[in-house]
Amino acid sequence: MNDRDEDDGQTAAERAFEALRAEVAAMHQALRSVPELILKNQPADYTDTLGAIAKNLEIVAKFMAAIEQHPAIRTTPAHYHQAIVAAGDGLITKSVRELDVAKAAAVAERRELAAMIGTMRGRWKQWEWLGWTGMGAFFFGLLISPMFARVLPFGWDGHVAAFIMNSDRWGAGSALMQAQNMEPGMCSWRPAS
Repeated sequence: MNDRDEDDGQTAAERAFEALRAEVAAMHQALRSVPELILKNQPADYTDTLGAIAKNLEIVAKFMAAIEQHPAIRTTPAHYHQAIVAAGDGLITKSVRELDVAKAAAVAERRELAAMIGTMRGRWKQWEWLGWTGMGAFFFGLLISPMFARVLPFGWDGHVAAFIMNSDRWGAGSALMQAQNMEPGMCSWRPAS
């Protein structure tokens, strides 16, 4: 391997060392002039810069005037307080209104639910009354049906008796007479077999 450049014959390390040597020499030269500047200690010339400072102050004054005219600067803490209170009142009013709407909806739902439950209870009660009434009518009908059957016209009373005894009219009549003859002191007769 060859570290030498083809142009001037120096290696990279030699070139870097030469550059470092030149830089150290320049620093050395600069440090020699520092004591002379300190000894002279002349005040800086501010005449040119005072004019520039005045111009910059005029520009700053214009910006400050514009900033002072801004509404945010003119607004006092009391104004901010009033604005915050107004915004808070608006939010609270809106929240209260929404809460009232939700409450009214809940009350309406509760009433509707109570009506449904009442309707269901009413239906159950109605079925209960209907059952009791039906049973009462059935037993009442059983109790008074013999009285109504007795007064039926055209001999229907015999048909009703035969139907109840599950026989024809003649057989029903015979069975009734036999039941009547079981009492003491009555004559007995038997139907022809």
